[in-house]
Amino acid sequence: MAKKKIKKEIKVLFVCTGNICRSPMAEIIFRNICEKHGRKNIIVDSAGTGAAWKELMTPDAVDALKACGEKVPGGYRENKRWADEMLEQFDHIVCMARSHARAIDFDGKHRNVYTLDKVCGGGDVFDPWCFPLDTYIDVCRRLQEDLEVLYNTIIIGD
Repeated sequence: MAKKKIKKEIKVLFVCTGNICRSPMAEIIFRNICEKHGRKNIIVDSAGTGAAWKELMTPDAVDALKACGEKVPGGYRENKRWADEMLEQFDHIVCMARSHARAIDFDGKHRNVYTLDKVCGGGDVFDPWCFPLDTYIDVCRRLQEDLEVLYNTIIIGD
C-alpha cells in the first residue's frame, strides 16, 4: 500500500498598520481563495505594526468584503499587534506597504518578509481608513486580484 504524502503546512501573515482594514481584508480574501482551492494546509492570519488593542475590523471593511462577494466569518476577532516572534512563526509575511516591511525587517535580512507590491506590482496598498465605502471597495477589488496572483506564486509555486 502506497503511503499518502502529507502536505506541508504553510503559514501566511498579512500586515498593515492597525489591523482593522487592509490586513484583515487580505486575511479573509486569501482564506477564501485557499478554501476555494481545497487547501486546508494553509494557515492565514493578520497583524498590525501599530495595532491598538481590542479594535474590530471597521464596518466599512466588512461591507466592502460583502459587496465584493467575499464570505465573511461572523464575530470577527479583535485586531492583533505585530510581535517579533512572528518572524519565525510564518513562512510568508506579506506587508501592505513598504513602511510595514521596513518596520518589521529594518535590516532586510528576512526573506519571508515582503510587500504585496513585490509580487504583484501596483505600489503600496492604499489605506482606506476614514475614507468612504467606495474606497474600501476599490481596495478590496485590488486585494482580490493581487491575492489570486499571490496564491499562484507562493502556494502553487511553493
